[in-house]
Amino acid sequence: MSDLLFRGRGANIGVRAPAWQLRVAGALLALGLMELLDGLGVFEAAGLTVTGARVTFMAGGALLAPSAVGVWLWGATAAAAGVLLAVSYTPVVQPLLPAFVRRDVPIPGTTPDAVVVFSGSVNSDGRVNGPAIDRLLTGLQEAKRRRIPAVALSVVGDERDPTVPDSERDQRQLVQAFAPEVEPRFVRRVFSTRDEALAFSALARTHRWQRVVVITTPSHTRRACASLEHEGMVVECLPAVSRSYAPSRLTNAEERRLAFADVVYETAATLLYRFRGWM
Repeated sequence: MSDLLFRGRGANIGVRAPAWQLRVAGALLALGLMELLDGLGVFEAAGLTVTGARVTFMAGGALLAPSAVGVWLWGATAAAAGVLLAVSYTPVVQPLLPAFVRRDVPIPGTTPDAVVVFSGSVNSDGRVNGPAIDRLLTGLQEAKRRRIPAVALSVVGDERDPTVPDSERDQRQLVQAFAPEVEPRFVRRVFSTRDEALAFSALARTHRWQRVVVITTPSHTRRACASLEHEGMVVECLPAVSRSYAPSRLTNAEERRLAFADVVYETAATLLYRFRGWM
């Protein structure tokens, strides 16, 4: 019989249970911890898949539960839950977000050579979705409004499954539907902001673009624009319209959680890019 997850706290503390029950409880606690961390954006920031993390955390929880450090599972889960509650139900996130948002003032009387739109996710039919739609529609609207002749887009697909269509067809259809007068230009085989910065800068040199408007998700603007500037481009940074949450007014728990996840991701990515000299 074992003391249920209160390892090292005395023989008579907690509920006495068989070892298998202790391991099951440890696995479930670890799974709960993983889901809390995922809600805070930790796994996306670390570049880890949630599916793999679930298995790893549950196995680790089952292994740790009978040991003297099994109580750490309670502490870590409680700490993560506390952070999630603070993030969701207090205004702590709102002042953190502006540090990652960049909005440049257009130069009066000038027209940029192109609009550069950073990519996002696609579904299994190759349809652009989520924040990627916000970016593309904002880019097309800006091109139409300022009569900018070209828009540069990233083609996104699943390299692991060649049967899944990439995003080019959908992007062309959207350009034709919303801004048929704008010429789309594409870059391919890009998997990160760094890849896109290199590809877009090469495209700009090919077409001799002197200055471009850069469109991306608000929290991504500072890093994306700095990455392009690092490659020698002259940019005008413009946040896309955000339909996931309003960066200037986080009015409910889910919006605050999403904003915090973006802050976690961009903090980790910015540190990495600065360390590697990419911005």
